[in-house]
Amino acid sequence: MISFKDLKDILSITIKWEGKLKDFYDVAEFALSNEESKKAVSGLRSNLLKNLDVLKNIDLKNYGKTEWVRYASDYKDDELIPIRKVYRDSTPEEIFSQILEYQAKLKEFYSMIVSKLISVKQKELFESLAAFKDEQIFETKRFMESFISGK
Repeated sequence: MISFKDLKDILSITIKWEGKLKDFYDVAEFALSNEESKKAVSGLRSNLLKNLDVLKNIDLKNYGKTEWVRYASDYKDDELIPIRKVYRDSTPEEIFSQILEYQAKLKEFYSMIVSKLISVKQKELFESLAAFKDEQIFETKRFMESFISGK
Protein backbone atom coordinates (compact mmCIF):
# COMPACT_ATOMS: atom_id res chain seq x y z
CA MET A 1 0.00 0.00 0.00
CA ILE A 2 1.12 3.53 -0.74
CA SER A 3 1.01 6.06 2.06
CA PHE A 4 1.44 9.62 0.83
CA LYS A 5 2.53 12.32 3.25
CA ASP A 6 1.10 15.23 1.32
CA LEU A 7 -0.43 16.37 -1.94
CA LYS A 8 3.01 17.13 -3.33
CA ASP A 9 3.86 13.39 -3.12
CA ILE A 10 0.71 12.44 -4.99
CA LEU A 11 1.20 15.06 -7.68
CA SER A 12 4.89 14.15 -8.07
CA ILE A 13 4.10 10.52 -8.83
CA THR A 14 1.30 11.59 -11.15
CA ILE A 15 3.63 13.89 -13.08
CA LYS A 16 6.20 11.08 -13.20
CA TRP A 17 3.64 8.66 -14.68
CA GLU A 18 2.38 11.25 -17.16
CA GLY A 19 6.04 11.91 -18.06
CA LYS A 20 6.48 8.24 -18.86
CA LEU A 21 3.66 8.55 -21.37
CA LYS A 22 5.59 11.46 -22.92
CA ASP A 23 8.68 9.21 -23.07
CA PHE A 24 6.57 6.56 -24.82
CA TYR A 25 5.54 9.17 -27.40
CA ASP A 26 9.16 10.27 -27.88
CA VAL A 27 10.34 6.73 -28.56
CA ALA A 28 7.36 5.89 -30.75
CA GLU A 29 7.70 9.06 -32.83
CA PHE A 30 11.39 8.38 -33.42
CA ALA A 31 11.16 4.64 -34.02
CA LEU A 32 8.06 4.32 -36.18
CA SER A 33 8.37 3.99 -39.92
CA ASN A 34 4.63 4.29 -40.57
CA GLU A 35 4.07 7.99 -41.40
CA GLU A 36 0.43 7.94 -40.22
CA SER A 37 1.55 6.56 -36.86
CA LYS A 38 4.29 9.19 -36.56
CA LYS A 39 1.82 11.97 -37.29
CA ALA A 40 -0.67 10.62 -34.73
CA VAL A 41 1.98 10.25 -32.03
CA SER A 42 3.34 13.74 -32.75
CA GLY A 43 -0.11 15.31 -32.30
CA LEU A 44 -0.80 13.43 -29.09
CA ARG A 45 2.67 14.22 -27.73
CA SER A 46 2.12 17.92 -28.37
CA ASN A 47 -1.18 17.83 -26.47
CA LEU A 48 0.37 15.88 -23.59
CA LEU A 49 3.12 18.49 -23.21
CA LYS A 50 0.44 21.17 -22.74
CA ASN A 51 -1.34 18.96 -20.21
CA LEU A 52 1.89 18.29 -18.30
CA ASP A 53 2.41 22.04 -17.98
CA VAL A 54 -1.04 22.33 -16.39
CA LEU A 55 -0.18 19.58 -13.87
CA LYS A 56 3.20 21.10 -13.04
CA ASN A 57 1.61 24.50 -12.41
CA ILE A 58 -1.03 23.40 -9.90
CA ASP A 59 -0.60 25.52 -6.78
CA LEU A 60 -0.99 23.00 -3.98
CA LYS A 61 -1.01 25.70 -1.31
CA ASN A 62 -4.65 26.29 -2.26
CA TYR A 63 -5.61 22.76 -1.15
CA GLY A 64 -4.31 22.53 2.43
CA LYS A 65 -2.62 19.58 4.08
CA THR A 66 -3.38 16.01 3.13
CA GLU A 67 -5.77 14.23 5.45
CA TRP A 68 -5.71 10.52 4.70
CA VAL A 69 -8.30 8.21 6.14
CA ARG A 70 -7.08 5.06 4.37
CA TYR A 71 -4.04 3.87 2.53
CA ALA A 72 -4.00 4.13 -1.23
CA SER A 73 -3.70 1.05 -3.39
CA ASP A 74 -0.20 0.09 -4.37
CA TYR A 75 0.60 1.11 -7.94
CA LYS A 76 3.83 0.13 -9.61
CA ASP A 77 5.16 1.81 -12.72
CA ASP A 78 4.88 -1.42 -14.70
CA GLU A 79 1.14 -1.49 -14.00
CA LEU A 80 0.73 1.85 -15.77
CA ILE A 81 3.32 1.62 -18.52
CA PRO A 82 2.00 -0.08 -21.66
CA ILE A 83 2.99 -3.75 -21.56
CA ARG A 84 3.02 -4.22 -25.30
CA LYS A 85 5.81 -2.82 -27.43
CA VAL A 86 5.78 -0.43 -30.36
CA TYR A 87 7.41 -1.73 -33.49
CA ARG A 88 8.56 0.15 -36.58
CA ASP A 89 5.50 -1.07 -38.47
CA SER A 90 2.97 -0.53 -35.64
CA THR A 91 -0.33 0.86 -36.84
CA PRO A 92 -2.02 3.94 -35.40
CA GLU A 93 -4.71 1.64 -33.96
CA GLU A 94 -2.12 -0.38 -32.02
CA ILE A 95 -0.53 2.79 -30.64
CA PHE A 96 -3.86 4.41 -29.75
CA SER A 97 -4.94 1.23 -27.98
CA GLN A 98 -1.86 1.30 -25.75
CA ILE A 99 -2.25 5.00 -25.05
CA LEU A 100 -5.93 4.63 -24.14
CA GLU A 101 -5.14 1.75 -21.79
CA TYR A 102 -2.46 3.83 -20.05
CA GLN A 103 -4.71 6.89 -19.76
CA ALA A 104 -7.55 4.79 -18.34
CA LYS A 105 -5.25 3.49 -15.61
CA LEU A 106 -4.17 7.03 -14.73
CA LYS A 107 -7.82 8.10 -14.52
CA GLU A 108 -8.49 5.10 -12.27
CA PHE A 109 -5.62 6.26 -10.01
CA TYR A 110 -7.06 9.80 -9.77
CA SER A 111 -10.49 8.40 -8.92
CA MET A 112 -9.01 6.10 -6.29
CA ILE A 113 -7.24 9.06 -4.65
CA VAL A 114 -10.58 10.93 -4.49
CA SER A 115 -12.02 8.07 -2.44
CA LYS A 116 -9.16 8.31 0.07
CA LEU A 117 -9.38 12.04 0.85
CA ILE A 118 -11.63 13.81 3.33
CA SER A 119 -11.01 17.44 2.43
CA VAL A 120 -13.61 18.72 -0.04
CA LYS A 121 -11.04 20.96 -1.79
CA GLN A 122 -8.65 18.05 -2.25
CA LYS A 123 -11.42 15.79 -3.50
CA GLU A 124 -12.38 18.49 -6.01
CA LEU A 125 -8.75 18.72 -7.19
CA PHE A 126 -8.55 15.00 -7.94
CA GLU A 127 -12.05 14.89 -9.40
CA SER A 128 -10.90 17.65 -11.77
CA LEU A 129 -7.75 15.65 -12.60
CA ALA A 130 -9.93 12.61 -13.39
CA ALA A 131 -12.11 14.83 -15.60
CA PHE A 132 -8.94 16.24 -17.17
CA LYS A 133 -7.86 12.68 -17.98
CA ASP A 134 -11.33 12.01 -19.44
CA GLU A 135 -10.72 14.92 -21.81
CA GLN A 136 -7.37 13.41 -22.84
CA ILE A 137 -9.03 10.05 -23.43
CA PHE A 138 -11.71 11.73 -25.54
CA GLU A 139 -9.02 13.59 -27.48
CA THR A 140 -7.09 10.36 -28.11
CA LYS A 141 -10.25 8.61 -29.30
CA ARG A 142 -10.97 11.56 -31.60
CA PHE A 143 -7.48 11.27 -33.11
CA MET A 144 -7.98 7.52 -33.44
CA GLU A 145 -11.32 7.91 -35.22
CA SER A 146 -9.92 10.50 -37.62
CA PHE A 147 -7.07 8.19 -38.62
CA ILE A 148 -9.35 5.17 -38.97
CA SER A 149 -11.96 7.06 -41.01
CA GLY A 150 -9.26 8.76 -43.10
CA LYS A 151 -8.01 5.45 -44.47
